[in-house]
Order: sequence, then C-alpha cells, then structure tokens
Amino acid sequence: MNAVVLSNVQKTYFAAQGDVDALGPISFAMAPGETLAVVGPSGCGKSTLLRLIAGLDDYTSGEVTVSGRAVSQPITDVGIVFQRDLLLDWRTVIDNVLLPAELKKVDLAAARRRARELLSQLGVADFADRFPWELSGGMRQRVAIARALLCSPSMLLLDEPFSALDALTRDQMNVTLQQVQASAHVTTLLITHSILEAVYLSDRVIVMSARPGRVLDDIRVPFAQPRRLSLREDPEFVDITRRIRVHFEQAGVLVG
Repeated sequence: MNAVVLSNVQKTYFAAQGDVDALGPISFAMAPGETLAVVGPSGCGKSTLLRLIAGLDDYTSGEVTVSGRAVSQPITDVGIVFQRDLLLDWRTVIDNVLLPAELKKVDLAAARRRARELLSQLGVADFADRFPWELSGGMRQRVAIARALLCSPSMLLLDEPFSALDALTRDQMNVTLQQVQASAHVTTLLITHSILEAVYLSDRVIVMSARPGRVLDDIRVPFAQPRRLSLREDPEFVDITRRIRVHFEQAGVLVG
C-alpha cells in the first residue's frame, strides 16, 4: 500500500474578488519510507499541496489518501516543519520538543528520553535547557525537526525548512536531515525552491508547473544513501538538475 496517493486533486480558493485555481489536477503516489521532493516556481501550490496531504486544508475535487484512508481532517500521525521554526520562546528547548507529547497525553518520562536522544542525534543536546532565542537559526530548525519526530510519526512534511539559512548552514542541515531520515525510516515530503537540495535529499523529484500547479516531470534519483555533498559534482547529478532547470527555463521561470 502506498503511504500517500493523490488522485486528480484540485484546489480552488473562492473569493469575492475572483476565484483562484491554485492546484491541479494533480496525481502521484508516495511509497512508504520514500523521500519525495517537490520543486516549482513561487505560487505554484507547493505549500498548498503539503497542507492538503496533512489535512490542514480541504481539496476542492479529487481525493487524497494517507495509508489507504481518505484525508478529511488533520491527520495526527505526521510531523511538520515549516520555514519558520514556530518554537515558543518562553519554553526551553527540551520543553519545546516535548510539546507534541503533552498534547497527545503520552508518557512524558519516555517522551523526555526520546527528546534527549533526538537532540543528541541532531547535535543540540548541550542546549536542551536553553531558550530558543539563545540559538542560531540552524539550531532552531534542528529543534523543530526533533519536535516533529518526537512521537515517531509515519510521515514527515517539510515546507521550505532551510530557506532562511545561510548557504553553509543549509548544507549542514541537508547532511543532518539525511542522517535523521536514514535512522527514522520515515516517509518524507520536502517542499523546496532549491533544485540542488531536492535532488540531494530525495528518492524522487516532482517538478510542478506555474499556477495552477500540475506535474511537469517525475524524476527518480538513482544514487544510494547516504550521500556526500560532493555528489553534487557528479555528472549524472548535474544532468538531473539540468533536466529540472530546463522545465523552468522553457516556462520563462528562473529558480535557485
């Protein structure tokens, strides 16, 4: 059974000033444990797509299923990381990570052990008792990822999680996320504007058109995990990024 299936999904925003067709029709599937990256121009519906899969927004037509069940409300077995980390500055790092466990009313002692393991894996264990405002942007995103993984979700949804970081920190976070994915075996959807990031981190890349977003290409990335950053210089890697970039050049859109 596929982890996620979208069948002819469309999303229209209805407004007095005029309706906006944001997405679709769009169809694709994700296998359990797969990492799928979605790239496309600004405004093409990438974030809308993530919200539909998470059940945070309603689709207008078609169907979204997660683990064989139609999505009709927010799903609980999912971790989400947004562009902004959304940490609560009045809670310590460890208490921010524990928030999902408190909301789900699970064993807090076990959750605290899991939180410390995740913070250690993500390289921020020494800051567990600090406050978010004491951390750098990259460290804050590491904490956000730990929070998203705390309750061992079957799916991780990432919406431009590293776009606000400098280039070096972003590279470091790409390596870290790859390590986390390998240990967690979690089905992952990554929304990104970066072609390099999409190809480096994913098993497949979906290329979307301008609004309303449709699938222009579905590209399998053939490289084994784990991957070194130097892979980005490999001729086959370069060919894949060029294939994606050509879609946007043909549409008159330039992306990073």
